[in-house]
Amino acid sequence: MDRGKLYRGAVIATLVVGISSPIITSSMGSEPLPAAMLATFKTGTVDAIFESSIKISGTEYRVSTGVKIMDHKEQEITLEGVFLRSEAKFHLNKVGEIDTLIVMRPQ
Repeated sequence: MDRGKLYRGAVIATLVVGISSPIITSSMGSEPLPAAMLATFKTGTVDAIFESSIKISGTEYRVSTGVKIMDHKEQEITLEGVFLRSEAKFHLNKVGEIDTLIVMRPQ
């Protein structure tokens, strides 16, 4: 019986590691985003795009100078390449600026 519990525990551990380890990589060869970091991202809809900020779901956020912006195909794009009404996942740095932005273009 103990051997069965040990085997079942090993299988569950393997599944958890396999499920929790996916990463998003950019086709441009930049560093991957770990799944743990993606879990901390906020979500919303792009309302407006300005020169150095973006409005998402009614809140305006400044964009950091070294921001990493990716589209739904995991290709890096510029802030000007973001479409209105795009679904956005974003991460805020310690000063409240967006340092990573992933957008899904509206269909």
